[in-house]
Amino acid sequence: MFILLTGDTAAGSPLPGRFPPSAEADLIWWGIAAPSVSCGEFEGNLIPPAVFTRSARMTADLPTLVVNCGTLIHPVCPYMETGAIPGRDPREETAVPDAERLWDSGFSIGRLLAGMNDDLVIGDSSSGSGVPAPLILKALGYKAEALDKPFGGGAGTSPWDLASSRLGIRPGDLVGRGFFAVSELGDPVLVVAAALAAGAKGGTRVLLSGGLPMLAVAALLRDMGDRGSLAVSATSRTLKDLGGAFEEISGVLGAETHVADLDSVRDGAGASGAAWSAERCGVTLEMILERAAMLCEDLSPPSGEGEQ
Repeated sequence: MFILLTGDTAAGSPLPGRFPPSAEADLIWWGIAAPSVSCGEFEGNLIPPAVFTRSARMTADLPTLVVNCGTLIHPVCPYMETGAIPGRDPREETAVPDAERLWDSGFSIGRLLAGMNDDLVIGDSSSGSGVPAPLILKALGYKAEALDKPFGGGAGTSPWDLASSRLGIRPGDLVGRGFFAVSELGDPVLVVAAALAAGAKGGTRVLLSGGLPMLAVAALLRDMGDRGSLAVSATSRTLKDLGGAFEEISGVLGAETHVADLDSVRDGAGASGAAWSAERCGVTLEMILERAAMLCEDLSPPSGEGEQ
């Protein structure tokens, strides 16, 4: 089963090529009928991750579940509710004040789904995930050049400098305090992802799909005592963007890695995990990319028209 966790956070804005979280959920579920997807939001000729995931879902007929983790505007598509509120800005205040309740919700969902599926692929759609994930990884002692780059945090003082100053911490100071780290520095999607994976492990195979955000989830699980197998995935474009950080951190974690060669498609909205699931169903990546290109044409403004 493919699971999309969708939620908003005040930590930052959607990364390039991404839709708002509720729009990504609706696109993956409804396709061109998604009420909240507008044309003209595409980055050049690149295929947005949510478009690829939608195409993989339809081409391979992937069972899909959307879990709402605090969206400002709820998806129109069917979804499971966690009761989360949107995440706050970790540079200014506790990012996930309801983290304990969210952990209980996510863990229960994981337990439920583990008894119903052989595989669970967890993807994320969070408006500012480019900020919380590096903060958590740095707080837990992981080192990589990509963790110091501004992913969706805007210009000015680095998010780490502001958040660490608020908490009075240095890199690595929260080792052994992973739950505190995600509560203070994370977002609701990361809390639910870690809890869901923890609840499902032992009963099914779990793949964490999505570059740095899911590396942060894996790091949280390790910090909280999980010594079992972990599997993470990313697209080849995301690996290139991260400049070796994915390989470095996953190696330290001892995590199994899966790389989906999707040309220029960046990870997000579970794109790499959707590719992995589709291939296990006998669908080739070329088939999905071809369908995704056609969907992009359907969603693009007609020739000669400006952005809507």
